[in-house]
Amino acid sequence: MQQPKVSVLISFYNLAPYVDQTMESVLAQKTDFPVEILCADDGSDDGTVEKLHNWCSCCPDTIRMFIMERKPGLKVDNRGRIQRLNAIRSRLLEEARGEYICYLDGDDFYTDPNKLQKQADILDADKEHVYVACGHNGCYYWESTGETRPIEKPIRECGLTAKEYWSFLYVHTNAMMFRNLRQQGIDPYASRVTIDDNMLTAQFLPYGGVYYLPDCMFNYRQTEGSTFHLRSQYQNFMLNALMVYEQGRVAKGFWGASLVRTIYEYQQLYAHRKDLQLAKEAAIFLEHFRSFGAGRLCRLVNYSQESLPLRLWCEVENKFWFFMTRIFRHYIWKPKVRALLEEARIRQQQA
Repeated sequence: MQQPKVSVLISFYNLAPYVDQTMESVLAQKTDFPVEILCADDGSDDGTVEKLHNWCSCCPDTIRMFIMERKPGLKVDNRGRIQRLNAIRSRLLEEARGEYICYLDGDDFYTDPNKLQKQADILDADKEHVYVACGHNGCYYWESTGETRPIEKPIRECGLTAKEYWSFLYVHTNAMMFRNLRQQGIDPYASRVTIDDNMLTAQFLPYGGVYYLPDCMFNYRQTEGSTFHLRSQYQNFMLNALMVYEQGRVAKGFWGASLVRTIYEYQQLYAHRKDLQLAKEAAIFLEHFRSFGAGRLCRLVNYSQESLPLRLWCEVENKFWFFMTRIFRHYIWKPKVRALLEEARIRQQQA
């Protein structure tokens, strides 16, 4: 096989019913450059591995496969699942030979055969490497009904600095094409932060901005057994709120943008701080939060169990940081971003 320009990195665990659709969607890509597909399996026992072997046999010059050992019957909690996924993604990145890389979860799939070509053209044209990634919109996909719905806000095509992107836009990891930083001697996993979708992208932001395309070019399958759906709404708010502190380990200078990005989660946690259920659901995360020095978050989610002085301090510090967030938002959201958000607001009103 010729030197690939793009490496598509796909992770699997017990996803046998979806393997064929996922692989077919990648192989159906129309490009004027070689693409390699790297598949990593987390020790599946439902027939996923056998299906992947069949695909490797059919396309040996395009597809490579790696299997992560798992003890028979081993069950891991949500955090453990993410840690194993981190290990898989890191291994795939080590093996990637392409100038650009795309991550894909094994139950999701591309819906536009020109996706890879469109993104590579954008990054090829960026000779100064202003952008470290090109992202696009995607759709939530409910298999039971066939319903789809766009994931992101309806904004137009645009280029964003890293701080602008981090302050207000979410692009799913499966919709990103990143420059392969390992070819520049850079390890984007060096921070050793537990990497979910948001924090994976965060590893690349110190090296450039994000170019955004509004096209919906992949489907994000919604299943009850996913890590996101196995957590409660409170717990998802907490883990998103932790990004303020996680980003601090990845790169300096993003504190203000992180405050703006997580304002909704902090407002929700603050509004429910006196709810005893919040403290119960936070208990399994407190040690992890403290390891990041996330004192504000700990006091907020454990409010009902804290001493009176700490509850009073929680009231004061959150009001202060909500005020500071408004200031950061004013300075980060320059006229370009304000115009994008205003356009999105008008479109939503007209829809």
